[in-house]
Amino acid sequence: MKNCLRNVMLSAIFLYPPVLSYGQTTDAGFHSYRFAIVRDLSDSFENSLQSNPPSVPIDLETAKLQHKNYISLLEKLVPEVIRLEADPDHPDCNFIEDTSVIVGNIAVISRMGAAVRRGEEVPVAHVLNGLGVKNIVQLQFPGTMDGGDILYTGKHLFVGLSERTNESALNQLKEIFHGKTEVIGIPVIEGLHLKSVITLFDSKTLIVAANRAGRRIQREIELATNGDYAFVSVPESAASNVLRIGSVLIVQDGFAASGAVLQDLCDRYSVSMIKINMSELIKADGALTCGCLLFN
Repeated sequence: MKNCLRNVMLSAIFLYPPVLSYGQTTDAGFHSYRFAIVRDLSDSFENSLQSNPPSVPIDLETAKLQHKNYISLLEKLVPEVIRLEADPDHPDCNFIEDTSVIVGNIAVISRMGAAVRRGEEVPVAHVLNGLGVKNIVQLQFPGTMDGGDILYTGKHLFVGLSERTNESALNQLKEIFHGKTEVIGIPVIEGLHLKSVITLFDSKTLIVAANRAGRRIQREIELATNGDYAFVSVPESAASNVLRIGSVLIVQDGFAASGAVLQDLCDRYSVSMIKINMSELIKADGALTCGCLLFN
């Protein structure tokens, strides 16, 4: 199927049968997706939330180019890329992963941890509704959740308990997914989100930052799952956030030591590795997973 990039307004309706999944139960189809939702970079991106403001400010034009290259890469890997217009009132709107969590035939719409970001989820919910997703659930007060804190492996739904995602959200997710998948809370002691320090290579292998937060998260997952997962440590925290689509692993460019570890891992499993420069988005706590919502 040819790649298709669409500008989407709130009233858009898509006539595709929804067979949604954030991952499959076998690696053969685990990382293969039919749809990706992305959002353009806002002209106000320089005012995005930054946990550690960089010494060199964000270069907006470079950030737009990097985000454009990211979307272009997704077009080559995902059949249908649905593109939402930027919102000048929401500088962080391109970080669309935070707006929703999609597992199986259920989409949970976030109530994001940063109050200034609330509202970014509205057009995403409209698109999912237009695609015919029947089970759309809104996270309720006092719960707060960012999608960057949710890691689904096909067997477990790990929920990072962070500055942005709280115990109320964890309890709501346990109720929503009761009988469907095991939901496990994982404390995040450093970094913005769970996926700031750990992401998927495959359904049994997790990439983790070799720092205090990464080691703590690895230990928590090992204790909770009785050793279900193998872990591959990378020395640079930003490089621990990778994006797996099909037989391709997308990694951050500019992190040579981590890149060597990831290249060796890819070579062993016949996975192609593609590097992409996202330096300006990193300044706003951005990562590879947070720029898209992937599902079937």
